[in-house]
Amino acid sequence: MQTPQDREPPVVEVTVVRSGGIAGLRRQWRAEPPEPERGHWVALIRQCPWNEPGEADAGGADRFVWRIEARLGDDDHRTELPETRLQGPWRDLVTEVQAFERDRPDPGRPDDDPGRPADDPGH
Repeated sequence: MQTPQDREPPVVEVTVVRSGGIAGLRRQWRAEPPEPERGHWVALIRQCPWNEPGEADAGGADRFVWRIEARLGDDDHRTELPETRLQGPWRDLVTEVQAFERDRPDPGRPDDDPGRPADDPGH
C-alpha cells in the first residue's frame, strides 16, 4: 500500500529567488517539470532539510540570500538561506532549477534577444 509520501504529486513547482550581492539585484528562476520528470524533482525536494532551524550566517557585506519555495501538490515548503548555507541538497535543488529554466525555451523571448548576454541563464 502506498503512503501519501510515496505518491507522485499532481503538481511540482520550485521557485528560487536570489537577492543581495554588490548591486543588490534580484534574480528569479522557476521550474514546473512535466510529468515524466516529476519523480526526480520530488526526490530533490524531499532531500532538503526544510524543517531544520536556520543557522546564524557568518556575515559579510554583499552576500546573497536565497529564498527557495517548493510545492508538491498541496504541500508547500519555504526557506530563506544565506549563501554560506547553500550547499548539499540545497545547492543540488537550486542548480536543477537554474538548469531547467536555462534549458527550456521561453516562447515570449526570441533566441536572438540582443539585450540578453549569451551566457545569461534567464531573467
